[in-house]
Amino acid sequence: MDLQTVIDKQAIKYVLDEYCLRLEINPFAEWLELFTIDTVYEVFRQTLRGHDEVEAMLSQAPHGLHVGGPARITINGDTAETVQSYMFVGNDSQYSNNGWYYRTLVRTAQGWKISHTKVKLQK
Repeated sequence: MDLQTVIDKQAIKYVLDEYCLRLEINPFAEWLELFTIDTVYEVFRQTLRGHDEVEAMLSQAPHGLHVGGPARITINGDTAETVQSYMFVGNDSQYSNNGWYYRTLVRTAQGWKISHTKVKLQK
């Protein structure tokens, strides 16, 4: 693995880590900064397009402990595909779930950003 790949993987891992942390402890707008403006987010049999749709639905999501697991990162130029397990323990246990995030990230002038997310629920 060359040095640039190591640097890119570390930068992508940072975005994935920040995803879980910002969603639970930061203002929602800071979580949205991790995404491209035209991001696509697939969850609960819905496809959300762009910051406005993502914010309208996910800013209302229940809170709790959001833990990202190990991630597989495959880089192809300025695009990366990732698979990451996660566990969410809701403040109200009825909302707890776990599964996998399938994401595409793209290299931008502001660093790596999430352009597509598909959430596959285990529960």
